[in-house]
Amino acid sequence: MKATRCILIGAIICLLAPQCAQQQMQRQVLESNTVVLDIGHYYAPGRGGQGARTPDTSCGGMLEECEFWYKYVGEVKDVLEQAGYCCVITNRGDLPTDPALAAAARQVGVVHVKSPQPTAVYLSRHHPKRMAVGILSADYALDCKPAAVIFLHLNSDSETWKISNKGAFYCNRVGVPMATTMAEHVNRTLFGHGLPNRGMPCGVVIRTDGHKGGGDWLNTCNDSWVPALITEIAFVSNPEHARFLNHPINAKRFARAIGEGVVLYLRSR
Repeated sequence: MKATRCILIGAIICLLAPQCAQQQMQRQVLESNTVVLDIGHYYAPGRGGQGARTPDTSCGGMLEECEFWYKYVGEVKDVLEQAGYCCVITNRGDLPTDPALAAAARQVGVVHVKSPQPTAVYLSRHHPKRMAVGILSADYALDCKPAAVIFLHLNSDSETWKISNKGAFYCNRVGVPMATTMAEHVNRTLFGHGLPNRGMPCGVVIRTDGHKGGGDWLNTCNDSWVPALITEIAFVSNPEHARFLNHPINAKRFARAIGEGVVLYLRSR
């Protein structure tokens, strides 16, 4: 009888332990005041930013997503900190060799995770079944015990100019409320309000398909119950979007709208 009771108690503990751990993670996320912003993708010495870029300079100048966010991530941070939140900024590479981008990185305190090989696939330290290029940034984000993680990107649909408007926030499952709130804010303040989008609203797409397109960045955060999303809402291969983003006032407004959307979500939790 005593042995049977011990077996039953052990079984109950095994059943309840994962549930208790889940509740603890959820509580930690809800109580967190920290937002992590990750600049995608990385800067390569001699080659510049390694991400989506304009086909040429005919729409206001060359525009590349990594370089764009080094210049304007401070606007997102400013919005978050003015609202009372702590902001951590990361990038999976090393400090840019471009003096202006390096100065911008230092000014806002970018933490360079320094992945040994920025294009290599790594396993997550937090959730070893997850693996992707850039996963070390997601791991660092989870080290910060955040309320949310925002992977700052721009989109591209071709290597030539093309009108593409189906921008979206790609999110993990627990990030759907955040992505929805941010998409609604973008639709109210940017799309059709200075940023041409031909009547196409900003979408929300749940991404769980492994390391494709950052899927396991999002899955790693989801496994810790942290809302996370990738900002793929504007196309640098769209001449209308490129002209808008190449204007500093518009670029700041775009970046601040991202921050405002995050704040709206966090205040609604």
